[in-house]
Amino acid sequence: MSLETAPTSGSAPFSRPVIGRRLAGAFAVVGLAAFGMCSTLLVMLSSVADTMKSMRQGEAAMRDSLSLATAVREQYIHQAHTIIVGDHEHLDHYEEWVRRVKAHAGALEGQVPPSDLALVKKVKQESQELDRLFKADLLPALDRGERASVERVHLKVEKISVSASANADAIAALAEQRMSAWHDAATEASRVGQFAGFGGMLVVILLSAVYTVRIRNSVVRPLESLAAAAKRFGEGRFESRVDRIGDGEFAAVAHAFDRMAREIAAREARLMRTERMAAIGQLAAGVAHEINNPIGVIRGYLRTMTPIDDPETLREELRILDDEAAACQLIADDLLAYARASELTTEQLEMDQLLSEAVRRFADSGEGGDVGVELDVQPGNVEGDPRRIRQVVLNLLRNAVQASGEGSQVEVNGAPRSGGGYQITIMDRGPGVAEADRDRIFEPFFTKRDAGSGLGLAVCQGIVRAHGGEIEVEERLGGGTIFTVTLPSAPPVSRRPA
Repeated sequence: MSLETAPTSGSAPFSRPVIGRRLAGAFAVVGLAAFGMCSTLLVMLSSVADTMKSMRQGEAAMRDSLSLATAVREQYIHQAHTIIVGDHEHLDHYEEWVRRVKAHAGALEGQVPPSDLALVKKVKQESQELDRLFKADLLPALDRGERASVERVHLKVEKISVSASANADAIAALAEQRMSAWHDAATEASRVGQFAGFGGMLVVILLSAVYTVRIRNSVVRPLESLAAAAKRFGEGRFESRVDRIGDGEFAAVAHAFDRMAREIAAREARLMRTERMAAIGQLAAGVAHEINNPIGVIRGYLRTMTPIDDPETLREELRILDDEAAACQLIADDLLAYARASELTTEQLEMDQLLSEAVRRFADSGEGGDVGVELDVQPGNVEGDPRRIRQVVLNLLRNAVQASGEGSQVEVNGAPRSGGGYQITIMDRGPGVAEADRDRIFEPFFTKRDAGSGLGLAVCQGIVRAHGGEIEVEERLGGGTIFTVTLPSAPPVSRRPA
């Protein structure tokens, strides 16, 4: 059945599918929330990574700026030492610091922002001016012993050195400020990332909970209603209806369930009528077949009987007519017993006493002939109809004796069941029941004996089932048949005498 078919007479009352759209919408919203959270985290992580990269570059610039400030000071210190000592002993060390000033200044030119580049160049120029004054003016004046010139040049060198050191310190301070700003930015980005991740996680959880409830209301509850309806239908309660349990597809399925229930109920009613008619026909055919034989005999004798016949002959013929009429009455009695098998008047029964009494009555009736009955029963109680259960035992005993040979033994056993109830077993040593006949021996009018009506075992099965029990037949090891009757502690519906 297509769920998208436009509704017609008797078709599903819905226009288009909605469950798939709702599920897709729910997954899309939750997916977008998760994507937004992940995107925000990625942006934050990228920002932190860029800040960390800048911090590594700033760290190098800070090291070079501090080294530049140290090198500028060392350059002046070596100049002052040369002036104080009055010889060229430290010139080699001096040249090393001049090279360091130049190297650190060159490194800083590629590391600092354009706003700091002028300071770096100025420090570099001031170092070069210090070196020029030292080599061009101060050393020659010192060699010539011109103390006044040395002092005059030294004042100029000292002033330039102070300016260069201050500028180098300014470069280092600016680098430190940038490092602090980058550190604060990285900390803030990490904090924002944490809040964004936590907030995004809460949003995803909240959306998932909301859509879970919606999906439960839209999908799970309708499915539970459909499962309950299917269970009711499986139990045969087709009068119940699902009605409308949702939108879209579920409305269509509910409509289909209701229509299926109506159709199954109608088909079951037709089938029951057909089976009832077939059963009535089979029963009528069986009754007609069974009664036709004695009626045929009766009619035959009635045609030949005349008032002038010998009295002894008439007496014998009347006896035969009475026997055939009794056979018809037996069939009628069996039919009544079969029809009333479910009518019970129950009471608490002591099964060992009931079985002992049934076996005694059977023995007193003389139906057993020279076939012995061995009784082995244990105490046990069930609720049941004593007359009906006794009728079952007597019928089974009668069948067992008729199937047994002369001088054989029939065994009757009884014992309570572990889970409650009672079990009766009747065993004989007769020819047994053919496997092909075991499924039919409880059918009405099925019999292998010429004198039997075929209703005895059917009556037994009806009585046992009316008590909520089961009757089974199986082959006995070594030859013979075993009938087992299992009775529950109480029938499904107890009927006590008023």
